[in-house]
Amino acid sequence: MGGLICFGLFLLTANPTQIICDSNNDCFYLSPQVIAANKRVPGLILLHCNGATAADLDSCREIGDSVGWVLATCHSSKNHRDIYLNDADIVRTIEKMRRIYPVDPSRIYLFGYSGQGVQALATMLMHPELVRGVIAVCGHHGALPLAVPEQLKKHFVYLVSREQDWNLMANYQMYWQFNSWGAVCTLTVKPGEHSPGSWHEILSGCYWLNRQKISK
Repeated sequence: MGGLICFGLFLLTANPTQIICDSNNDCFYLSPQVIAANKRVPGLILLHCNGATAADLDSCREIGDSVGWVLATCHSSKNHRDIYLNDADIVRTIEKMRRIYPVDPSRIYLFGYSGQGVQALATMLMHPELVRGVIAVCGHHGALPLAVPEQLKKHFVYLVSREQDWNLMANYQMYWQFNSWGAVCTLTVKPGEHSPGSWHEILSGCYWLNRQKISK
């Protein structure tokens, strides 16, 4: 019989096979590796241009299984919605993740594609005390004016763009800008046009984030 581990309000079993969604349609997934670790681990919140769902989280289960992180979605954040309203909902999702799940509060990351990549960057720039890093695919530099450069020296940015992406030059600018501010930023440019890619790109970003040295 598997052991039981208590974190926050949830009693976690050694066989967590289901995705848990709350009344705000935010969803959470804990891999068997998280339960076996019996310690706090990094957390990744997935954003989607149309509002992330349980189906989006389900398609990314292998990310959580591979790196042993807690995965979550923020359903309310979406494109064509006020950036500050999105931000407020992402912060609430972060707070739930920190309060209920076995997440290391110093290693919470956001993922977003295109407009939600910009949103992920904006939330990190507005709340560097909550968000340690971002994986942004095919985003642009619209969030940069929100930066307070001296607050970014302990932060990480994993950028992905495409050779024919209309935001390619903006990604080169972000790469230069974040590194000049003292953040650790890397940029991968892949063939193709503006497109989300597969979950393997997110996983590569997670592996990269895992290799970065976290200073408290």
